[in-house]
Amino acid sequence: MPWSADSSAPSPAGRSIENLLADRPRRQTLTGFDPEYSDIVDYIMRCTHRIWEQKDVGLCRSHYGEDCLIHTLAGPVRGVEAVVANTLATLAAFPDRSLIGEDVIWSEDAPGLFHTSHRIVSLMTHLGDDAFGPATGRRAEVTTIADCLVRENRIVEEWLVRDNAQLVRQLGLDPWTLARAQAEADKASDPGSHAWRAEEVERVRSGRPLVAAPPADHPATALIAMLHSAVDGSNLGTAAKRLSVSVEGRWPSGRRWFGRGGWVGAMNQLTAGLESPRLVVDHWAASALPHQDLAVALRWSLAGRHTRPGVYGAPTGRDLLVLGVSHYKVRDGRVVEDVTVFDELAMLRQLAGGLGA
Repeated sequence: MPWSADSSAPSPAGRSIENLLADRPRRQTLTGFDPEYSDIVDYIMRCTHRIWEQKDVGLCRSHYGEDCLIHTLAGPVRGVEAVVANTLATLAAFPDRSLIGEDVIWSEDAPGLFHTSHRIVSLMTHLGDDAFGPATGRRAEVTTIADCLVRENRIVEEWLVRDNAQLVRQLGLDPWTLARAQAEADKASDPGSHAWRAEEVERVRSGRPLVAAPPADHPATALIAMLHSAVDGSNLGTAAKRLSVSVEGRWPSGRRWFGRGGWVGAMNQLTAGLESPRLVVDHWAASALPHQDLAVALRWSLAGRHTRPGVYGAPTGRDLLVLGVSHYKVRDGRVVEDVTVFDELAMLRQLAGGLGA
Protein backbone atom coordinates (compact mmCIF):
# COMPACT_ATOMS: atom_id res chain seq x y z
CA MET A 1 0.00 0.00 0.00
CA PRO A 2 1.48 3.43 -0.91
CA TRP A 3 2.47 5.45 2.13
CA SER A 4 0.14 8.34 1.24
CA ALA A 5 -2.98 6.30 0.56
CA ASP A 6 -4.14 5.53 4.11
CA SER A 7 -4.62 8.08 6.91
CA SER A 8 -6.88 5.79 8.97
CA ALA A 9 -4.15 5.16 11.56
CA PRO A 10 -2.84 8.62 12.60
CA SER A 11 0.47 9.18 14.36
CA PRO A 12 0.45 9.53 18.16
CA ALA A 13 2.70 12.60 17.84
CA GLY A 14 1.13 15.62 19.50
CA ARG A 15 -1.80 13.66 20.96
CA SER A 16 -2.51 13.43 24.69
CA ILE A 17 -2.58 10.09 26.49
CA GLU A 18 -6.30 10.62 27.09
CA ASN A 19 -6.85 10.95 23.36
CA LEU A 20 -4.66 7.95 22.56
CA LEU A 21 -6.49 5.66 24.99
CA ALA A 22 -10.05 6.88 24.24
CA ASP A 23 -12.40 4.21 22.92
CA ARG A 24 -13.25 4.64 19.24
CA PRO A 25 -14.82 2.51 16.51
CA ARG A 26 -12.77 0.44 14.08
CA ARG A 27 -11.41 2.73 11.38
CA GLN A 28 -9.01 0.40 9.58
CA THR A 29 -9.34 -3.14 8.32
CA LEU A 30 -7.70 -5.35 10.97
CA THR A 31 -8.56 -8.93 10.16
CA GLY A 32 -8.22 -11.18 13.20
CA PHE A 33 -7.45 -8.36 15.66
CA ASP A 34 -9.22 -7.95 19.00
CA PRO A 35 -12.26 -5.64 18.65
CA GLU A 36 -10.97 -2.93 21.02
CA TYR A 37 -8.28 -1.89 18.54
CA SER A 38 -9.39 0.76 16.06
CA ASP A 39 -6.25 0.80 13.88
CA ILE A 40 -2.67 -0.49 13.85
CA VAL A 41 -1.28 2.53 15.72
CA ASP A 42 -3.96 2.10 18.37
CA TYR A 43 -3.01 -1.59 18.64
CA ILE A 44 0.66 -0.78 19.32
CA MET A 45 0.01 2.10 21.72
CA ARG A 46 -2.85 0.46 23.63
CA CYS A 47 -1.38 -3.02 24.09
CA THR A 48 1.97 -1.49 25.16
CA HIS A 49 0.12 0.57 27.78
CA ARG A 50 -1.81 -2.47 29.01
CA ILE A 51 1.29 -4.66 29.31
CA TRP A 52 3.71 -2.12 30.82
CA GLU A 53 1.73 0.58 32.64
CA GLN A 54 -1.18 -1.61 33.70
CA LYS A 55 1.23 -4.54 34.33
CA ASP A 56 -0.98 -7.09 32.52
CA VAL A 57 2.11 -8.95 31.37
CA GLY A 58 0.13 -12.10 30.57
CA LEU A 59 -1.39 -10.23 27.61
CA CYS A 60 1.88 -10.98 25.81
CA ARG A 61 0.50 -14.49 25.29
CA SER A 62 -2.36 -13.14 23.14
CA HIS A 63 -0.25 -10.42 21.48
CA TYR A 64 2.91 -12.34 20.53
CA GLY A 65 3.13 -15.45 18.40
CA GLU A 66 3.94 -18.61 20.31
CA ASP A 67 7.18 -19.03 18.34
CA CYS A 68 7.90 -15.33 17.80
CA LEU A 69 11.48 -14.26 17.10
CA ILE A 70 12.97 -11.17 18.75
CA HIS A 71 16.16 -9.81 17.17
CA THR A 72 18.59 -7.76 19.27
CA LEU A 73 22.26 -6.96 18.77
CA ALA A 74 22.99 -9.01 21.91
CA GLY A 75 21.43 -12.06 20.27
CA PRO A 76 18.03 -13.48 19.27
CA VAL A 77 15.25 -14.46 21.68
CA ARG A 78 12.57 -16.93 20.65
CA GLY A 79 9.10 -17.69 21.98
CA VAL A 80 6.35 -15.85 23.81
CA GLU A 81 7.29 -17.34 27.19
CA ALA A 82 10.72 -15.74 26.88
CA VAL A 83 8.98 -12.41 26.15
CA VAL A 84 6.85 -12.82 29.29
CA ALA A 85 9.86 -13.76 31.43
CA ASN A 86 11.96 -10.85 30.14
CA THR A 87 9.12 -8.37 30.70
CA LEU A 88 8.61 -9.56 34.28
CA ALA A 89 12.36 -9.38 34.93
CA THR A 90 12.53 -5.81 33.60
CA LEU A 91 9.61 -4.77 35.81
CA ALA A 92 11.25 -6.42 38.82
CA ALA A 93 14.35 -4.27 38.25
CA PHE A 94 12.43 -1.12 37.26
CA PRO A 95 8.97 -1.46 38.88
CA ASP A 96 7.95 2.15 38.13
CA ARG A 97 8.90 1.95 34.47
CA SER A 98 6.65 4.11 32.30
CA LEU A 99 6.72 4.23 28.51
CA ILE A 100 6.11 7.40 26.52
CA GLY A 101 5.24 6.52 22.94
CA GLU A 102 6.66 9.25 20.70
CA ASP A 103 5.68 7.81 17.33
CA VAL A 104 4.54 4.71 15.45
CA ILE A 105 5.61 4.68 11.80
CA TRP A 106 3.88 1.85 9.97
CA SER A 107 3.35 0.10 6.67
CA GLU A 108 1.04 -2.68 5.46
CA ASP A 109 3.58 -4.84 3.65
CA ALA A 110 0.93 -7.34 2.48
CA PRO A 111 -2.83 -7.52 3.11
CA GLY A 112 -3.20 -7.95 6.88
CA LEU A 113 0.57 -7.97 7.50
CA PHE A 114 1.66 -4.79 9.26
CA HIS A 115 5.11 -3.50 10.09
CA THR A 116 5.31 -0.93 12.89
CA SER A 117 8.30 1.08 14.11
CA HIS A 118 7.48 2.24 17.65
CA ARG A 119 9.70 4.87 19.30
CA ILE A 120 9.54 4.91 23.09
CA VAL A 121 11.15 6.92 25.89
CA SER A 122 11.19 4.96 29.17
CA LEU A 123 11.42 6.66 32.57
CA MET A 124 12.31 4.37 35.46
CA THR A 125 14.17 3.78 38.74
CA HIS A 126 16.64 0.91 39.19
CA LEU A 127 15.18 -0.74 42.31
CA GLY A 128 15.97 -4.42 41.68
CA ASP A 129 18.99 -6.51 40.72
CA ASP A 130 19.26 -7.41 37.05
CA ALA A 131 21.75 -8.34 34.33
CA PHE A 132 23.48 -4.99 34.83
CA GLY A 133 24.17 -5.75 38.50
CA PRO A 134 22.77 -4.89 41.96
CA ALA A 135 20.05 -2.25 42.26
CA THR A 136 21.48 1.26 42.28
CA GLY A 137 18.36 3.26 43.18
CA ARG A 138 19.15 5.63 40.32
CA ARG A 139 16.69 7.21 37.91
CA ALA A 140 17.15 6.57 34.20
CA GLU A 141 15.69 7.66 30.88
CA VAL A 142 16.30 5.55 27.79
CA THR A 143 15.13 5.59 24.18
CA THR A 144 14.01 2.37 22.51
CA ILE A 145 12.66 1.58 19.05
CA ALA A 146 10.77 -1.66 18.50
CA ASP A 147 10.10 -2.73 14.90
CA CYS A 148 7.29 -5.30 14.91
CA LEU A 149 5.81 -7.54 12.23
CA VAL A 150 2.15 -7.97 13.19
CA ARG A 151 -0.51 -10.33 11.85
CA GLU A 152 -3.96 -11.10 13.32
CA ASN A 153 -3.36 -9.49 16.72
CA ARG A 154 0.06 -11.08 17.22
CA ILE A 155 3.61 -9.83 16.89
CA VAL A 156 5.34 -12.64 14.99
CA GLU A 157 8.78 -11.01 14.66
CA GLU A 158 10.44 -8.03 16.34
CA TRP A 159 13.67 -6.06 15.98
CA LEU A 160 14.53 -4.28 19.24
CA VAL A 161 17.12 -1.51 19.65
CA ARG A 162 17.77 0.29 22.94
CA ASP A 163 20.35 2.87 24.04
CA ASN A 164 21.83 0.49 26.63
CA ALA A 165 25.21 2.22 26.96
CA GLN A 166 23.50 5.44 28.03
CA LEU A 167 21.24 3.46 30.37
CA VAL A 168 24.12 1.86 32.25
CA ARG A 169 25.93 5.19 32.49
CA GLN A 170 22.88 6.65 34.20
CA LEU A 171 23.03 3.74 36.66
CA GLY A 172 26.59 4.77 37.55
CA LEU A 173 28.24 1.92 35.65
CA ASP A 174 31.05 1.96 33.07
CA PRO A 175 29.90 0.48 29.72
CA TRP A 176 33.36 -0.86 28.82
CA THR A 177 33.71 -2.66 32.16
CA LEU A 178 30.29 -4.26 31.79
CA ALA A 179 30.91 -5.12 28.12
CA ARG A 180 34.17 -6.89 28.99
CA ALA A 181 32.42 -8.93 31.70
CA GLN A 182 29.69 -9.90 29.23
CA ALA A 183 32.32 -10.83 26.63
CA GLU A 184 34.08 -13.15 29.09
CA ALA A 185 30.77 -14.92 29.74
CA ASP A 186 30.22 -15.20 25.97
CA LYS A 187 33.60 -16.88 25.51
CA ALA A 188 32.54 -19.62 27.93
CA SER A 189 29.24 -20.27 26.12
CA ASP A 190 28.46 -22.60 23.24
CA PRO A 191 30.12 -21.14 20.11
CA GLY A 192 27.15 -22.28 18.04
CA SER A 193 24.90 -19.87 19.91
CA HIS A 194 26.71 -16.97 18.22
CA ALA A 195 26.52 -18.27 14.64
CA TRP A 196 23.78 -15.73 13.86
CA ARG A 197 26.27 -12.88 14.18
CA ALA A 198 28.74 -14.24 11.63
CA GLU A 199 25.84 -14.87 9.24
CA GLU A 200 24.62 -11.29 9.64
CA VAL A 201 28.11 -9.85 9.11
CA GLU A 202 28.43 -11.82 5.88
CA ARG A 203 24.94 -10.80 4.70
CA VAL A 204 25.64 -7.11 5.26
CA ARG A 205 29.11 -7.24 3.71
CA SER A 206 27.57 -8.88 0.65
CA GLY A 207 25.03 -6.07 0.37
CA ARG A 208 21.93 -8.24 0.76
CA PRO A 209 19.07 -6.28 2.39
CA LEU A 210 16.03 -8.13 3.72
CA VAL A 211 13.64 -6.12 1.51
CA ALA A 212 13.63 -4.66 -1.97
CA ALA A 213 14.26 -0.95 -2.46
CA PRO A 214 11.21 1.36 -2.28
CA PRO A 215 9.70 2.97 -5.38
CA ALA A 216 11.53 6.02 -6.64
CA ASP A 217 8.80 8.38 -5.41
CA HIS A 218 8.66 6.97 -1.86
CA PRO A 219 9.90 9.37 0.86
CA ALA A 220 12.35 6.70 2.09
CA THR A 221 14.22 6.51 -1.22
CA ALA A 222 16.19 9.73 -0.81
CA LEU A 223 17.08 8.92 2.81
CA ILE A 224 18.31 5.43 1.92
CA ALA A 225 20.52 7.06 -0.72
CA MET A 226 21.76 9.49 1.96
CA LEU A 227 22.87 6.65 4.26
CA HIS A 228 24.56 4.73 1.45
CA SER A 229 26.39 7.86 0.28
CA ALA A 230 27.62 8.55 3.83
CA VAL A 231 28.64 5.01 4.78
CA ASP A 232 29.46 3.09 1.60
CA GLY A 233 30.79 6.07 -0.32
CA SER A 234 32.25 8.14 2.57
CA ASN A 235 30.64 11.20 0.95
CA LEU A 236 29.39 12.70 4.21
CA GLY A 237 29.09 16.28 3.00
CA THR A 238 27.12 15.34 -0.12
CA ALA A 239 24.87 13.07 1.93
CA ALA A 240 24.16 15.86 4.43
CA LYS A 241 22.49 17.96 1.72
CA ARG A 242 19.38 15.83 2.27
CA LEU A 243 19.10 17.53 5.67
CA SER A 244 17.70 20.91 6.63
CA VAL A 245 20.40 23.34 7.73
CA SER A 246 18.61 23.47 11.11
CA VAL A 247 18.21 19.70 11.55
CA GLU A 248 18.33 18.43 15.14
CA GLY A 249 19.54 15.01 16.19
CA ARG A 250 19.23 12.61 19.11
CA TRP A 251 21.62 9.66 19.00
CA PRO A 252 22.86 7.04 21.50
CA SER A 253 24.99 7.83 24.56
CA GLY A 254 23.47 11.27 25.02
CA ARG A 255 24.66 12.67 21.69
CA ARG A 256 22.65 15.78 20.87
CA TRP A 257 23.62 17.68 17.77
CA PHE A 258 22.40 20.53 15.57
CA GLY A 259 22.82 21.28 11.89
CA ARG A 260 24.34 19.35 9.03
CA GLY A 261 27.76 19.42 10.65
CA GLY A 262 26.34 17.71 13.73
CA TRP A 263 24.97 14.86 11.62
CA VAL A 264 28.27 14.52 9.74
CA GLY A 265 30.08 14.29 13.06
CA ALA A 266 27.73 11.63 14.43
CA MET A 267 27.94 9.52 11.27
CA ASN A 268 31.72 9.85 11.18
CA GLN A 269 32.05 8.75 14.82
CA LEU A 270 30.03 5.63 13.99
CA THR A 271 32.07 4.63 10.94
CA ALA A 272 35.53 6.24 11.13
CA GLY A 273 37.07 3.34 13.03
CA LEU A 274 35.83 0.76 10.52
CA GLU A 275 37.61 -0.57 7.46
CA SER A 276 35.29 -0.86 4.42
CA PRO A 277 32.01 -0.23 6.28
CA ARG A 278 28.90 -1.45 4.50
CA LEU A 279 25.26 -0.60 5.25
CA VAL A 280 22.02 -2.24 4.11
CA VAL A 281 18.50 -0.95 4.79
CA ASP A 282 16.35 -3.87 5.91
CA HIS A 283 13.01 -2.09 6.21
CA TRP A 284 11.50 1.26 5.31
CA ALA A 285 8.16 2.91 6.06
CA ALA A 286 6.60 6.36 6.10
CA SER A 287 3.58 7.93 7.82
CA ALA A 288 1.94 11.32 7.86
CA LEU A 289 2.59 13.69 10.79
CA PRO A 290 0.69 16.80 11.90
CA HIS A 291 1.26 20.05 9.97
CA GLN A 292 1.98 18.21 6.71
CA ASP A 293 5.28 16.77 7.94
CA LEU A 294 6.26 13.17 7.19
CA ALA A 295 7.82 10.50 9.41
CA VAL A 296 10.20 8.01 7.79
CA ALA A 297 11.57 4.92 9.55
CA LEU A 298 14.63 3.06 8.26
CA ARG A 299 15.92 -0.08 9.93
CA TRP A 300 19.48 -0.74 8.88
CA SER A 301 22.41 -3.04 9.53
CA LEU A 302 26.06 -1.98 9.36
CA ALA A 303 29.21 -4.10 9.30
CA GLY A 304 32.93 -3.31 9.11
CA ARG A 305 36.27 -4.32 10.58
CA HIS A 306 37.50 -2.27 13.56
CA THR A 307 40.99 -1.33 12.35
CA ARG A 308 41.33 2.34 13.30
CA PRO A 309 41.14 4.25 16.62
CA GLY A 310 38.13 6.40 17.39
CA VAL A 311 35.20 6.80 19.72
CA TYR A 312 35.17 3.01 20.27
CA GLY A 313 38.77 2.83 21.45
CA ALA A 314 41.96 1.35 20.07
CA PRO A 315 41.55 -0.92 17.01
CA THR A 316 40.79 -4.54 17.80
CA GLY A 317 40.80 -6.03 14.29
CA ARG A 318 37.40 -7.58 15.00
CA ASP A 319 34.34 -7.50 12.76
CA LEU A 320 31.67 -5.20 14.17
CA LEU A 321 27.94 -5.57 13.50
CA VAL A 322 25.44 -2.80 14.25
CA LEU A 323 21.63 -3.02 14.20
CA GLY A 324 20.04 0.43 14.09
CA VAL A 325 16.77 2.23 13.45
CA SER A 326 16.50 5.86 12.36
CA HIS A 327 13.31 7.92 12.60
CA TYR A 328 13.33 11.06 10.48
CA LYS A 329 10.91 13.98 10.47
CA VAL A 330 10.76 15.37 6.95
CA ARG A 331 9.47 18.83 6.01
CA ASP A 332 9.41 20.14 2.45
CA GLY A 333 11.68 17.32 1.34
CA ARG A 334 14.39 17.92 3.98
CA VAL A 335 15.08 16.14 7.29
CA VAL A 336 14.42 18.44 10.26
CA GLU A 337 14.81 15.80 13.00
CA ASP A 338 16.79 12.55 13.27
CA VAL A 339 16.28 10.13 16.18
CA THR A 340 18.63 7.18 15.71
CA VAL A 341 18.97 4.27 18.15
CA PHE A 342 21.48 1.40 18.34
CA ASP A 343 22.91 -0.60 21.22
CA GLU A 344 26.45 0.65 21.85
CA LEU A 345 26.82 -1.70 24.84
CA ALA A 346 26.44 -4.70 22.51
CA MET A 347 28.92 -3.05 20.12
CA LEU A 348 31.52 -2.74 22.89
CA ARG A 349 30.78 -6.35 23.85
CA GLN A 350 31.77 -7.43 20.33
CA LEU A 351 34.93 -5.33 20.40
CA ALA A 352 35.83 -6.99 23.70
CA GLY A 353 35.57 -10.38 21.98
CA GLY A 354 32.02 -11.32 22.93
CA LEU A 355 29.06 -12.59 20.90
CA GLY A 356 31.39 -14.75 18.84
CA ALA A 357 33.52 -11.83 17.63
